Amino acid sequence: MSVLRPMDKLPCLNKATILLVGTEDARMQQLADAMLREDCASELQVHLAKSLPLPSNGSRPRIDLIILVINLHSKYSFQIVEESLCHVDARFFLGKLCFLITGGKPNPCRAVE
Repeated sequence: MSVLRPMDKLPCLNKATILLVGTEDARMQQLADAMLREDCASELQVHLAKSLPLPSNGSRPRIDLIILVINLHSKYSFQIVEESLCHVDARFFLGKLCFLITGGKPNPCRAVE
């Protein structure tokens, strides 16, 4: 188990791998299914993980994007994401990592429609 690094493997031609990390299996699976249904010029792979670090595995593909899923109604969800950040190389924060927040209330006064 080690730190995930963005450049530890060579990229594959026309292939992208996304890693979803979070405690909400059902929502992450829905998101993964929605991403895979989209028509895309490249082959897309989506992997799910409850937390980081991932087990050491030489056959694991290069990870191009990490999405950390946080549920605002769960302190455990926030804690898992916070602990997982320790296992992500700082270079992922340069456009290869994002946070997805779930469980928020709809805001009737939206700045963007």
